[in-house]
Amino acid sequence: MSVPTPEQRKAGIAGVFDRAAETYDQVGVDFFGPVAQALVARTAPRPGEQVLDVGCGRGASALRAARAVGRDGEVRAIDLAPRMVEGLRQLATDVPWLHAEVGDAEQPPPGPWDVIQASLVLFFLPDLSSALDRYRAELSSRGRLGLSWFGAVDASWEQLYDLLVDSLPEDSRPPTNVAGQGPFGSVEALESLLRECGFRDVATTQTRVHTTFADPSQWWDWTWSQGHRTLLEQHRGHGTLDAVVAQVQPLLEARHREGRLSRWTDIRVTVARP
Repeated sequence: MSVPTPEQRKAGIAGVFDRAAETYDQVGVDFFGPVAQALVARTAPRPGEQVLDVGCGRGASALRAARAVGRDGEVRAIDLAPRMVEGLRQLATDVPWLHAEVGDAEQPPPGPWDVIQASLVLFFLPDLSSALDRYRAELSSRGRLGLSWFGAVDASWEQLYDLLVDSLPEDSRPPTNVAGQGPFGSVEALESLLRECGFRDVATTQTRVHTTFADPSQWWDWTWSQGHRTLLEQHRGHGTLDAVVAQVQPLLEARHREGRLSRWTDIRVTVARP
């Protein structure tokens, strides 16, 4: 199996989220809202400030920042997935100072920006160090960089997610733990990288986000609507989707009967200054 180039990796990720855009953060599961709230509370955009939101999705954090900066400020929101951008534009009609456009998180538009923020996206970047260097160069003297990323997750769901991965042919399994590798493997590793890239006042906080599903059907809808869609698309491509659904569904139904159709995720938010 050939190793994809950085551009192929980005195109693949953009494609998955473009296909998910119609239902992304739209299936009644409260996850991206609390994550965005934790991030924007730390980046703390002020009235009149200029904010860049990279990998904006449908705007959970960009919309909060726009309401914080007010009409005297500006928010530029970029994402590689055109349908995500269009979805955000439809949600942002009451904040015309929010401008959403297709763009690459590794290539920020020129600043100076008072805030650059990224919600659950920077672990996808093929060259994080170069992106951090560019962010630092585009921040104002009073600016701050803020990013949210994953900490620990509810281990009681491991069996279910392992089924989704292990039932795929080994040579076609997508990398499912990019969010916990390299500098995102620990707080110390990420903070060290930020300092190496010239940032100061680096600090990380953590929030536990609880996610509850009304029934197994909503769990499937939510899985199709976000990054784990990659696994389901792989199964569909291999003709194994029906088989893996038949394996996973009894586990979901058992959790539902036992009142355990919820999970928690520790969300870390790291903020730094240039």
